[in-house]
Amino acid sequence: MQSVSKERFESGLTYDDFRASGTKHAGLWNGVYDHQKIPEDALIRLQNLPARRRVLVLAEDWCGDAASLVPVIAKLAAAAPELVDLRVLKRDDNLDVMDQFLSHGGRSIPVAIVFDDEMRTLGWWGPRPSTAQAMFRELLRQFKAGQLKDKSEDVFKPLLKWYRTDRGRQTIDEMLMILERGGEPR
Repeated sequence: MQSVSKERFESGLTYDDFRASGTKHAGLWNGVYDHQKIPEDALIRLQNLPARRRVLVLAEDWCGDAASLVPVIAKLAAAAPELVDLRVLKRDDNLDVMDQFLSHGGRSIPVAIVFDDEMRTLGWWGPRPSTAQAMFRELLRQFKAGQLKDKSEDVFKPLLKWYRTDRGRQTIDEMLMILERGGEPR
């Protein structure tokens, strides 16, 4: 597998710069970040990371999943800036990176790639927490089979409701698994 250079990583936007540059779903991006709480047990795990990590997120401001999940990852990184350096690349401008981290053969976002300080890939996460991904795949299957009529209402709305109910907990836990040990949480 190819990797991402330190220079490419550093060319990414900080989360604040990415958020400031977005126009679609600005309220969601800001609201999720501003209201996200990192649970105490997650803060302890974060402070006990074995080494410094770099997290590169591929996202686009128009993506509802990214607007619901990337702020959670950014808040986790912001809780330990001395241990986690987070940057964001716009997927559509960085397809060569995206194509290294395809989900089921597709360019689904968001994707968060975790590197050690030497830019060795430890693992990656995305495009959704495992429970939400299973739910999405089942709802999409039902939609394609004609059992659901409106993709926005019948597929994406239940997913966004799940995100609100979960409050980022599964995203935090799955990201911590990679940050702590490397490897994918699946």
